[in-house]
Amino acid sequence: MKKTIQNFRSIYAAPILKTVAVFGLALLLLSSSFVRADKPDVQNVESSRQSAVTLKTPQNNDSFTFLIFADRTHGTPEGIAVLKEAVIDANRLAPDFVMNIGDMIQGYNTTEQWLEEMKEYRSVMNGLKCPWYPTAGNHDIYAGQHAKDLPKGQREKEYEEHFGPLWYAFEHKNYWFIVLFTDEGDPKTGEKNFSKPKCQTMSDTQFNWLQSILKKAKNADGIFVFQHQPRWLKENYGDDWDKVHTAFVETGNVKAVFAGHIHRMTYNEKDGIKYITLATTGGNLGRIDPAAGFVHEIHHVSLRKNAAPKITVLPVGSTLDITKMPSGQRNETPSAKPKRNDTDPKTESEKTPRGIAP
Repeated sequence: MKKTIQNFRSIYAAPILKTVAVFGLALLLLSSSFVRADKPDVQNVESSRQSAVTLKTPQNNDSFTFLIFADRTHGTPEGIAVLKEAVIDANRLAPDFVMNIGDMIQGYNTTEQWLEEMKEYRSVMNGLKCPWYPTAGNHDIYAGQHAKDLPKGQREKEYEEHFGPLWYAFEHKNYWFIVLFTDEGDPKTGEKNFSKPKCQTMSDTQFNWLQSILKKAKNADGIFVFQHQPRWLKENYGDDWDKVHTAFVETGNVKAVFAGHIHRMTYNEKDGIKYITLATTGGNLGRIDPAAGFVHEIHHVSLRKNAAPKITVLPVGSTLDITKMPSGQRNETPSAKPKRNDTDPKTESEKTPRGIAP
């Protein structure tokens, strides 16, 4: 009898368990489909009133926003105040995260000065109430006349010690975000110069890594790329970008590439990919002219599933704190205030947004 039971188990146990498992999985899928049927993504709004108009609730999906900060460097020391205002704006907008496209510090100086500027920039950015992600620019890496006292990579070592990897990528809500390093320099001599095409090439090491990430992200809802030098503009950048653009096109879901360096907003589109440069977030502008692309600004990117990304430019200082609004009746006219002298300090609520003419 015992042997018979053992034979029965050996013959029938596995098929029975498999059948039970399949049946259980079917029940689970069926029940979940009923739950989804009961709770559609879009429902009618609730009301005790009758109306001929049917209003729907917003779609339930994984929409999110992120911001992009531009160059801080090559400007006056007052530029750090612009960066602080941008952080205030960002915290009011409450994005999922903030990207940066390089030139965070002045650089071209001694190690001691570089470290002081790094600490200042990080201290301001750490005031964000969300994660932020850096990109290495020439000012962050080049050491100027002090380069002769440094290894081949100049400030690459210090950068990775205090800011992060020179290139990296991450995924968020089925989108991928890729940060590239555009100041590797001449692969033969190690010279770093953003005005020489031979110094503006992507190493095989970085390119192979990029291809591996593009392959991993091929089925994502979209890919966004961030770098400092806008190499697609050619001229002094040469034509090395062509191989990168081809890789983006072959991947099929690269939405936009963002860069800085030229301190001016520009927009181009090629093969369905948006190529965008930012102006500055505290850096040198020369003049304020938003229509021509010169303004202290941040880019606001809004993403919704199955929709094209919405990219909007916001002048720094253009957000307002609702708690600072008047508390009186809505029809009251504020009493006239005495005109301030130019030397009188302005409160935050009286400041003109950066990049908007007073």
